[in-house]
Amino acid sequence: MARQRTNDVSFEQGINRIVEGTHMEGSIRSEGSIRIDGSFKGDIHTAGRLVIGATGRVEGRVDCMDCESEGLVLGHLRVAGLLSLKASSRVDGEIQYGRMAVEAGAQIVGTCRLDAEPEMQVASSDEETPNVGHAEQTPLQQSA
Repeated sequence: MARQRTNDVSFEQGINRIVEGTHMEGSIRSEGSIRIDGSFKGDIHTAGRLVIGATGRVEGRVDCMDCESEGLVLGHLRVAGLLSLKASSRVDGEIQYGRMAVEAGAQIVGTCRLDAEPEMQVASSDEETPNVGHAEQTPLQQSA
């Protein structure tokens, strides 16, 4: 009995790959995940996960949901979810992240900043909190 093959690949199953020995320049936009074991220079925007292998090198601006790196990143790295830096990884530039896990040996040269979105939520919740330092006067207290 012959096996039926299909070319349909869902976003969860599809992984875009740049293999070791491949050098690319340009811009990547993807809804799926990306794995880089070669080198890429340019902008990467993905709603999925970015994996940079031990031989991977990314130079430019990266915007992704989650990122796991064992390789080299030069530039601006914005990760909305979890940024995981393995022991062999190096990031040289600006990092903006939602959550971050760093293994011993990973190198970061530049700035790290927690994504500002949680701060905005805190600021909006402060507006709903009554001002403890100043008691409001009721109409009875105002007339006295």
